[in-house]
Amino acid sequence: MDCKGIIFDMDGTLLDSMGFWRKIGSITLAHLGQTPREPDFDRRVYRSSAEEIARIYAEYGIRFSSRSDYVEAYYAAVRPCYEQVKPLPGVLEFLEKMKAAGVRMCVATATRSDIAVPALERLGMMRYFEFLLCCDDVGAGKDKPDIYLESARRMGLAVEETVVFEDSLYCVRTAKGAGFRVVGVLDPTAEQEEIDGMKALSDRFIEGYGALLEDAK
Repeated sequence: MDCKGIIFDMDGTLLDSMGFWRKIGSITLAHLGQTPREPDFDRRVYRSSAEEIARIYAEYGIRFSSRSDYVEAYYAAVRPCYEQVKPLPGVLEFLEKMKAAGVRMCVATATRSDIAVPALERLGMMRYFEFLLCCDDVGAGKDKPDIYLESARRMGLAVEETVVFEDSLYCVRTAKGAGFRVVGVLDPTAEQEEIDGMKALSDRFIEGYGALLEDAK
């Protein structure tokens, strides 16, 4: 890679975890002892705001007194998934090549660090990264550039020296807006409209790490 540093998203970019995040609604509902009554429940939850999600769960007699209550519920439900999650194909080999080339690397994820770090440690991946930042650490979601800018700052690199790897369109849009070059990573569970947007906006779009491994030979 023609850069001094890489900021990696985690879910869907390093780990094969977007499948269960797309099903977080029914996973959380099952954790609370119920099953969905509608076929598009997961899609409805995934695309909803915190306020809308509260109303959806209220339809099942489940009431969250605050957004943090819901967040605790879905992290409790999803934690076992991270005990089994695997890296995306080719990721470990790519990280090894980047480390050997002296490229500095870190993780910037929306997933809480007490979930993210143990998963990466279990897979032997944390050794490649200087640090992991989550959105809670910077007090802003990925609709704002704070996490990317802080990651570059901590690595001591300028924006133009740093590449962001992301699998979500809105995150690509945020990173590009902050001046970063972006590699878009295919999330096969995404809708085609989002995939097309990623292809159009990313500096490079990959369907897997195989193409980058070929470049590194």
